[in-house]
Amino acid sequence: MIRNFYNCDKEVDNNSHDGVGSIDIYRAFRRKDFDGAWDFAIRVIMPPGSSMGEHSHEDDEEMYIILKGEGSMIIEGESKRVVAGDMIVNKRFGTHGLLNDSVEDIELLIIQASLK
Repeated sequence: MIRNFYNCDKEVDNNSHDGVGSIDIYRAFRRKDFDGAWDFAIRVIMPPGSSMGEHSHEDDEEMYIILKGEGSMIIEGESKRVVAGDMIVNKRFGTHGLLNDSVEDIELLIIQASLK
């Protein structure tokens, strides 16, 4: 059963994938909480100036759904503008990162699925 994001534990990530700034993470479930191939689903709030550094996954794919705000998504070393309503799928071994270069928070949902 997936818990409501507003009722789950909040974590603070001060250095996400060699990024900058403090990022709030609300984790709805981890693999152990769900019977399926999902690794996790998290709701992330990134204040202005924060970033998730460019990184990749060997055995997973991630889907980023931008809920609020806008920023720059770094995909394979190229910067692409993302805004609320965008969905980005990060493929296995592909590099990706996110920078909040705007003046408001970015809120996004990240779902990671295992390919093992």
